[in-house]
Amino acid sequence: MNRNEEYAALRASIVEPPQLEYTVTKAFKRNGKTRRRVRLFGIPAGSLAACFLGFMLLVNLFPPFARACGGVPVLRELARAVSWSPSLSAAVEHDYVQPVGQEQSKDGITARVEYLIVDQKQLEIFYSLDSDRYEELEADASIKLPDNKGGYGSSSGSYGTPNGELRQMTVNFMELDVPERLTLLLNVYQNTYEDHGVEPKTNEASMEEAYFGPYGRKPDILTAFTFELSFDPRFTAQGEIVELEQTFQIDGQTLTLERAEIYPTHLRLDFGYVPENTAWLKGLEFYVENERGERFDPVRNGLTASGDEASPSTVTYWMDSTYFSESKELTLYITQVRWLDKERERIRLNLATGEHGLLPDGAELAGIQRLDSGNLLTFRTRQYRENNMYSLWNGYLDENGEEQSFSSSGSSYTYQDPATGEYLDGSTSGVFYETVPLPAAVGPEVWLKPVFTRSTDLSVPVKVSIR
Repeated sequence: MNRNEEYAALRASIVEPPQLEYTVTKAFKRNGKTRRRVRLFGIPAGSLAACFLGFMLLVNLFPPFARACGGVPVLRELARAVSWSPSLSAAVEHDYVQPVGQEQSKDGITARVEYLIVDQKQLEIFYSLDSDRYEELEADASIKLPDNKGGYGSSSGSYGTPNGELRQMTVNFMELDVPERLTLLLNVYQNTYEDHGVEPKTNEASMEEAYFGPYGRKPDILTAFTFELSFDPRFTAQGEIVELEQTFQIDGQTLTLERAEIYPTHLRLDFGYVPENTAWLKGLEFYVENERGERFDPVRNGLTASGDEASPSTVTYWMDSTYFSESKELTLYITQVRWLDKERERIRLNLATGEHGLLPDGAELAGIQRLDSGNLLTFRTRQYRENNMYSLWNGYLDENGEEQSFSSSGSSYTYQDPATGEYLDGSTSGVFYETVPLPAAVGPEVWLKPVFTRSTDLSVPVKVSIR
């Protein structure tokens, strides 16, 4: 059976889920308000240079799901590709997949767009690259909307995928719904990391290059592919908005759970912020349970949260979808909340003396390393979740009061004191070390912008009914 026959057979085998036949998409009730303009958080970069800090994807395996897909050869590879995501695994298990089967070959490279998993607000593109001429192919993947609109964020976690295996690109739509069609662009290059006899650098020279040097030359593009993708409207219409407007108190602050947006690929929780609060909401640890005790957790890889440009608050949180669970009741349990206190939104640091204002709770300045290109600031801070490293800072203000972003950052469970050479290990004590660079042009004093200043663990979770 050739590939086109496989796709035809798969289409014939798909049984339309009841949700597709009977779900009525609920309109957003905005009372005259427009969709929030947002800031996106938690999208991992697709290149090794951008991912200077090491992190590990947590892979969740589902034996019943794997057995179910094992008998369908064309879905077996897709099942493996999404095994880390309960939401996407459920979508594949329920035949919620749009086969594509578009293939192009040129310059010794073949690109195939194999499948789509799409709903009203999110698009998952699964494609492959193969070649008899090149090993370890990579692609910069991007999309283009018909009218060049914005309002979306994209990410890829497929760096290092072997040739011929499925790669994944995720596109989250914010103000917009998924359009009827769009263009996928793949700029393909070869991934090569060889020393070529270069002498190893000293530790200081390595730090200079890692934090202040160029991030390596851009790879030579071997070829480019353009795919025109269109979406089955039965999929792009899927979604349910549950309007809630439930107000409650946490840690002396007022929060409102405005709505839950339930889609086949994910669930979004939208919170309102209260200007009278003394702190901005910056993060939550939470889960949702249904009436059978089935638990749904926050998304850990990809887009995890977004903020409103009207305030520093983080107001929308992504989690595993309840769409295919047929849940009659859903309850939100909040177990931890992270705040940015309004009087601590800027923290002064004197680079000459190391004197500083009150740092975020649990953080301390581990050292300032002075290099020719600038200063490296290293902070020791505790984890708010086990095996989790995060960004402590959201940039800084220079001596002129202008907001700046850190060009890079690095996080590790270990730290070598540049003055003494002593190695410090926080892996067993729940702490890690984050290093950020300040260029030499920065004056003797800066104002650091913390992501959050304190977190509160709730011994008794706050319960909010969703349905």
